[in-house]
Amino acid sequence: MKTTCVFLVAAIAALLSGAGSEAYAQDRSAPRSGDVSIRTDGVGEPIVVVGDRKLDEDRVREALRDMAKRGRSAREPLGRYHDPLCVTVAGFGDVLGARIAERIAAQARIVGANVAEPGCTPNATVVMVDKPVVLLDRMGRERPGLLDADSLRRIRATLRSGHPAISWASTERRDQFGRQLAPGNPLSGYEQDSLFNEMMFARDNRFPSQLNVDFSIARSGAVVVFDAYKMDGVHLDQLADYAVMRILGDPRPGTDPAAEGPRTILDLFHAGPDAAPPGLTLVDLAYLRGIYTMSPTEPASRLESFALTAYAELAGDSKDAEDDCAEEPDDACIPG
Repeated sequence: MKTTCVFLVAAIAALLSGAGSEAYAQDRSAPRSGDVSIRTDGVGEPIVVVGDRKLDEDRVREALRDMAKRGRSAREPLGRYHDPLCVTVAGFGDVLGARIAERIAAQARIVGANVAEPGCTPNATVVMVDKPVVLLDRMGRERPGLLDADSLRRIRATLRSGHPAISWASTERRDQFGRQLAPGNPLSGYEQDSLFNEMMFARDNRFPSQLNVDFSIARSGAVVVFDAYKMDGVHLDQLADYAVMRILGDPRPGTDPAAEGPRTILDLFHAGPDAAPPGLTLVDLAYLRGIYTMSPTEPASRLESFALTAYAELAGDSKDAEDDCAEEPDDACIPG
């Protein structure tokens, strides 16, 4: 529910003071000894989307299937934001934090998610700390109700693997229009925090041919935590766009750097910042736009169809927008 999301964001903000929340970002051209160097060259320029507009449908379908392989059922919808997105950023300083929030909002608008007005109550958090494990330890100790034991175990496993970023989300059931359910509604009362929003509902399987879905799944909050000392060389826009994927969707982790296939920002920490795309690719955007084009009750198994349509539209838009962006650049431009 919204209340849990507010408590989650407030709890993280309160805990940051003891978890190492100082800003480490700076221009890579002038790093200070002992500091982490996040690149900021070109920050503020129009959003540029990379990707091969000529990919055949089978390759796009395969890429989308790999990206969205988690929990796509014919009997339940995908979790997504039904409320306007409101992002808060901590640990980067005021200037860079504001830029991250602006870029996330701009990308959210491109894929069709609603974005809240300034002064909103945050329902998504992006944090950079020097010791993520300390933040998680304090959350488990001082706010034990915010994450269940299973989620904490999986998050700690991710930390032990040395991954530079961890994320989790809160979800809740809502009505078929994405509206909050009234107290006492038989569909209400279900909420779960989990890493990458990995969840499955127990459904009545007595009528396997019945595909009508009478509820939606709302993402009521999301958190992305970056390890400051593993951000060296990462561009601020890459970091923001990686967070976009984790906040708005539920994608699988990045692939092996040697694997063939369309590029994705999810490969940022596998391929490294120099080899990874500079931001969201056409496949990334198609995946997210597919999610936010679907109706609230659309079965998750239909994502590929919506994402393929989105890819074709984005590929055409990016071709048409190249000259427009050159003449009148802004954050809504998506040149290919």
